[in-house]
Order: sequence, then C-alpha cells, then structure tokens
Amino acid sequence: MRIKKKLLLIILIYSISWSSYGQDAVFSQFYNTSLYLNPALAASQDEMYLNMNHRSQWNSLLFPYTTSQISFIYPYYTSKHAKPFGHIGGLGLSIYNDIAGENNNFKTTGVNANFGYNLPLDRNFKNVISFGLQVGMIQKRVDTSTLLWGEQYDPWFGVRADITASEISNFANKAFMDIGSGIFWYYSPLPEEGKKVVSMNSGISVSHMNNPDESMLEYDPQRLPLLYKYHGGIVFGITRKFTTSLNVLFAYQDGITQENVGTYFSYKFFTSANNTFAESIVRLGGWYRINDAAIMLTELETIKFKVAFSYDWNTSSLRYRDRGVGTYELHFGIKFTQHAPPKSRY
Repeated sequence: MRIKKKLLLIILIYSISWSSYGQDAVFSQFYNTSLYLNPALAASQDEMYLNMNHRSQWNSLLFPYTTSQISFIYPYYTSKHAKPFGHIGGLGLSIYNDIAGENNNFKTTGVNANFGYNLPLDRNFKNVISFGLQVGMIQKRVDTSTLLWGEQYDPWFGVRADITASEISNFANKAFMDIGSGIFWYYSPLPEEGKKVVSMNSGISVSHMNNPDESMLEYDPQRLPLLYKYHGGIVFGITRKFTTSLNVLFAYQDGITQENVGTYFSYKFFTSANNTFAESIVRLGGWYRINDAAIMLTELETIKFKVAFSYDWNTSSLRYRDRGVGTYELHFGIKFTQHAPPKSRY
C-alpha cells in the first residue's frame, strides 16, 4: 500500500508540473496571443484590440486540459492628431485560465499587466524597436476532494471515501508574482516598385524573471525556471493582393526546447460595398512543431474583427493514444479602429 501511495503522489506532482509547463509552452496561434508571446507586442499594436483564445487539448486522453485567455491592448500616441505617426507605446491587460487533470482538479489563473514603449529608428515609424515589461499574479489551485490515495484503499471494501488521506494536508493553493520582459523589432519599408519585402520582424522575450516559487506542497519549494522565446518572420509581396510569409518560434525552458516553423499565405480581396468586408484578408497556414505536431490554420481578418481556427495533429508517439482526436484552437478579436484596413503583420 505504501508503494501505491507514493506512486499516486508522484503522478499528482508530475501532473501539476506538466500542466504548468504546458501553460507556458503551447499556443499554436502564438501571434494571435501576442501578450503571451512577448510583452513588447503591447507597443506594436497601433489600434485598440480585444482578443480571445480557447484551446482544447487531448480530449481522448486520461488527463485532457483546456486553456483560455482574453487580452486587451490600448495604444498610446503623443497626440490623437499624430496617427499613424507618434505611436510611442501601449498598455495591455491579459487574463488566462488553465484547467487540467482527470476531473479538472488543477486550475491555474493568471492576470498580467503589460507596458510597451516604441523607439522609432526613422521619421515614418517604418523601422521600430519596441520594449516591453510584464508584471502579474498567478494563482494555482488543486481540488483534492476527488483524488484517491493509497491509504483510502480497504482490501475488503475497496476505496473508502470516508477515510481522509494524510497527504491532503500537504497541499495548499498558491499565489505568486510573475515578471517578464521582451524586445521586438519591426520593419515595414515604404512601397517601392520592385521591392518584394513587405515587412520583417524579430523578437526575444524572457518569462519568470523573478523565479517564483510555484510549489503547492509544503516544505518543498519549486522555482519556476526562466522561459526564453525567440520569434521572427518575413512577409513577401507576390502581387498587390497576395503575400506569403515565413515564421519561426523557438522556446527554451529548463533544458526543454520547442521549435515551430511554418508559413502563411494571405489574399486580400476588395468589394465595392462600403462595409466591414470592404477590405479583408483570408489566410491559410501550415506549421510544424518539431517532434510534436503538424498544425493547420485558417483565418479571416476584416477592418473590424478577426476569426481564426487551427488544428494540431500529433506526430509524436502520443498519436497512438489520441485515436485521431487532436487539438483545436479558436481565436476571435475585435478592433476598435477608424476603419483602418487590415495588414499582413506576420
């Protein structure tokens, strides 16, 4: 019985740490969750933007989990008459919730404030470096009421819920401060005949700079390791309406790496009607998260909103367990703008 008890405890601890790392590491639509990707992107958004993402992962497995987030970015200009120039930065607020465990036992909720500042390298704001800082609070909770422990097992009656496991007293909900920072470079040259580069971007971010203690077990501190991310891309103009882009994302945390490579194809169509769909962009993209998953994405962006859907197919050994049920992710964003046309930022 002591072996069973220790085994269950190890599984529980591993599940908590796995859930935490999963929250850090994975959003397939990483550019649509910009404040999670890099705090500096709070400064790169030149219009008020509210966006929501929902990710449902591994529903056929024993421990499925879901992650949802909502964020808001408010750009700051030197003057309301200075647009589109004079964009000196932005403020952001994001809230996320991660639910994991066989009975949704493990919940992580985070609230982050983001501050971004733009340093233009030219008068036209076509070559800009953005700096960002993120400060937030994270709360981790565990519901022990539905967990079963080895000492609750009776050889005559089976599992007895009336027996209180001694391990429960070792767990406590945990709240801690989390600090991150980032830098982002964006280059969008003025249109010139024969120029095929529409834009280029490159960014680096560091999360958990204060190495917070995330452990929910008493007398067993567990420092959250630094999470490093690099992301970059280049957009090529094929025709006036058609562009293609190449993008990469590399993440490193405590010896574990994640590498994403992929491309988007964007088509801008025009209509004669003066409405929300007057100028819109349709995107179709494909990604490969190395040694993990192939990702398909489709997206529609108008002058007022953006909707996107992505689906992950596992390419690792996990595919033998998921029975063809992969991961889907939904995005919906609303732009509060003066009917500015959408653009291919990435």
